[in-house]
Amino acid sequence: MRRVSLVLATLVLVFGVASMPRHLISRTATSSDFVHFESQQIHPAVLTPSQDRLLVVNTPDAHLVVFDVTGSSPNRIADIAVGLEPVSVACLNDSVAWVVNNLSDDVSIVNLNTMHSEMALRVGDEPNDVVFAGTPARAYVSVSNEDVVKVYDPATRALVATIPIAGRSPRALARDASGAHVYAAIFHGNNATSILAATKVPDDSIPQDVDFPRDSIPGHGMPKTGFIIQQQNGNWFDYYGNLWNSKAKYSIQDVDVAEIATASNTVSRNFGNIGSACLNIAVNATDGRIAVAALNARNTERFEERVQGYVVETRASFVTQTGTVLDRVLNPHIHYDVVPGTQAEADSALGTPTEIAYSSNGLRAYVTALADDKIGVLNPYGLGTSGNPVVLARVKCVAGPSGLVVDDARGRIYVVGRYYNQLQTLSTTDFSVVALDRLGMNPTPDDIVNGRKFFYGGFTSAHGDQSCASCHLFGDMDNQAWDLGNPSGGYVPPPSPNPLGLRGFDPMKGPMVTQTLRGLTNTEPFHWRGDRANLAAFNPAFVSLMGRTDALPDSEMSAFSDFVMAMVNPPNPNEYLDRSQPDAPPGSPSSMRGQNDFINTAIDGPLRCNDCHTENNFGPGTNRQMVPAAALMASQDMKIPQLRNEYRKTGFHDTTGAVNRRGYGYTHDGALDNLDDFLHFPRFNFTDEDQRRDMAAYLLSFDTGTAPAVGFQITFDGPNDTDPTAIAEMDTLEGQAALNYCDLIAKGRVNGQPRGWEYVGGLWQPDKQNDVPITSEALRALGEKGAEITVTGVPKGSGHRMGVDRDRDGALDGDELDSLSDPGNPASTPGNVGVPGVPNPFHFGIRAVRPNPFRDAMEVEFTLGRRSPVTVAVYDVLGRQVQSVARGVWMEAGPQSLRWDGRAASGARVSAGVYFVRLETAGGNWTRPVIRIR
Repeated sequence: MRRVSLVLATLVLVFGVASMPRHLISRTATSSDFVHFESQQIHPAVLTPSQDRLLVVNTPDAHLVVFDVTGSSPNRIADIAVGLEPVSVACLNDSVAWVVNNLSDDVSIVNLNTMHSEMALRVGDEPNDVVFAGTPARAYVSVSNEDVVKVYDPATRALVATIPIAGRSPRALARDASGAHVYAAIFHGNNATSILAATKVPDDSIPQDVDFPRDSIPGHGMPKTGFIIQQQNGNWFDYYGNLWNSKAKYSIQDVDVAEIATASNTVSRNFGNIGSACLNIAVNATDGRIAVAALNARNTERFEERVQGYVVETRASFVTQTGTVLDRVLNPHIHYDVVPGTQAEADSALGTPTEIAYSSNGLRAYVTALADDKIGVLNPYGLGTSGNPVVLARVKCVAGPSGLVVDDARGRIYVVGRYYNQLQTLSTTDFSVVALDRLGMNPTPDDIVNGRKFFYGGFTSAHGDQSCASCHLFGDMDNQAWDLGNPSGGYVPPPSPNPLGLRGFDPMKGPMVTQTLRGLTNTEPFHWRGDRANLAAFNPAFVSLMGRTDALPDSEMSAFSDFVMAMVNPPNPNEYLDRSQPDAPPGSPSSMRGQNDFINTAIDGPLRCNDCHTENNFGPGTNRQMVPAAALMASQDMKIPQLRNEYRKTGFHDTTGAVNRRGYGYTHDGALDNLDDFLHFPRFNFTDEDQRRDMAAYLLSFDTGTAPAVGFQITFDGPNDTDPTAIAEMDTLEGQAALNYCDLIAKGRVNGQPRGWEYVGGLWQPDKQNDVPITSEALRALGEKGAEITVTGVPKGSGHRMGVDRDRDGALDGDELDSLSDPGNPASTPGNVGVPGVPNPFHFGIRAVRPNPFRDAMEVEFTLGRRSPVTVAVYDVLGRQVQSVARGVWMEAGPQSLRWDGRAASGARVSAGVYFVRLETAGGNWTRPVIRIR
């Protein structure tokens, strides 16, 4: 009998293995329909007020994902199309959520009852977060590139107030329990450092370093450079303690967190001395204590060796209601003076803290460490009577944690995994894994997915907590200058022959501001000095700067390059929607006239600006050539820099009495405070100041390589279907699509079903094979209250995927919904789920139990013909119930799934063998066998 049972089990096992579905793949190895913006997720997940649903942004797929969390594990019940690069979500109530779309410069207002976006509310350049606070409730939106928080009436969607913030790039927001205050964390919080230009330093006053004396290089003089100074108690000091008030007559506001009083919509207090980059913020509901996840740049340290393996300090700071700042260095166990560090240090490291959240009782704070795939568990009040915050545990979690939600009622923590677009559920009791779910479709190509960890990963540094992203924050700048010279380094002579008269590269290069890594394609060589032929040439920096024992292997450096080189810039907000330049009457700065002079007028002797800063066909603004020091009237050769992010460098003024939000401006060391000063370079021959101002206006509007139409959204809701302004904007988008600057898609609802369209050849192609294309007028006419239509400009090449075939499986999204397959899963198609062409209503039935056999966990996939209570239980071969996965849980119509973690009701893992899964719904009962193997 035992032998028969064994044979039977073996046959079942073989059959099960043979019939197992292939591994679910939600992305492709290479793809031309995805553009890599790498936006920072701020608050990517939130529980609804009733706490029965979890909302998570799917940033790469431009969707909001809704999970039902009332069962034993999260159950994905809806994917809702929103704008491009969604980074945050917040709930007004159980029926309405606001999703902040960083690239689209708007907020998608989502109806959680109909699972549909009702409106794209345009708010300004680069919004990043939203909270609801005040009486009556108002929506507070951080508009980062405008340095403001905007306030909206959530009922009328009207702008109520614009609140200037005395810091560069307010990003993450939080509110106190009463709603009386909103707190804005300043992304570029600064550390009160600035640059003293080389021209301001007398030759007899250049600081010398006794610890790192400069080795003599015969026949070669050290270049004269500026150096970094820091404001301390109102005075300016260099690294050596020399006072420079006579040369730096301005000041910097050290604002890291701004407190907004919601009663007056004004800033009531500012808090500083927290960090140079404040990545996230939370407020304790019990006593109002503010928690800030931050990095603090150590750029005050001069020379590469002093910051080797210790470029930034990772912090979780707590601010009491009296304004006292309590800093918690998250890695006190690391001995930074020993390079490289030990494996034990790296195993416990916490780097790049992307989100921080409190438990409901305020006695715990949880911080995600993107660099190390960990969560830090903190006691905000310390142990005993110390009062100083302390790290209690360092918990391994999903790869690339970027967001976190604490669900104390269920004893869970939900963690958003940025690397693979996942949602992990952990137990707060022992931090064991309850579930791991995907966030629907992830269109990110494999080379970007695989390369991301080499950009953010702490393992690329000496102690496990630093990475390239420590300074190149999310692929961009950190708004800091660094003096990474090497006094004992070798001089690199110029090429031979040397027709330009280049001087070569001295290791004492002086301070240089961090450059963006966006838009690097076809701009080599790299660095301000052009001393790196390509990204591979930076590999030695993993040793000399990051402190590793050795450089990355070629395969890993190649993966790193694939990730970095794919990043692109967002659109320039100063351009018009049709990609033209703003004009102005004579006497006022005109970007259009500036563009004409840039392209056609000789400004530098016989040279036009365009001869060096190539703009043709929206080029990057560089011809990639070197300029000799003599031509620059400087002491070092420089590469002609790209111009695509000049508009992001404004806000520094070195005039007497100026109060600044940042300490750096333009050129390689940030010493020029504005473009007008730069354009007064003696070699430039402008005819008058008006021409100079026109040129400055154009440089601030310089095209980034991404058209302004990309991300732009227009919602048609019935009353505005014939609105001339909305129609004109749609006509402009269609014109941009005709010029191949973007693709166009539309999303909406028809007869209660989500629908999509792609603009092709002047008509809108629907997401159902048998539906006919429609005109723009007909598309707009579909828009009505409750069935709004939103038109979106998307990157060129992505229109088909984003509009009508999300998962690239060849089955159109509408056809998939009709046949009960999942439009966000390429492994689920009308051909393998349901019957093609069969319309709604959905039928009841079990679809699959997978994987089967399984080792750790398995899922029961099924469909519901209508909203229904669902019970799933697991039985052994003797008919005894082993576990109740769900008991009478109400779930929505359509495809659903529930997960069994392979554990019995006692919590112990079940032994290997055959079990039976029974599904009970309003439409019937189903039983399937499943095998657990060791």
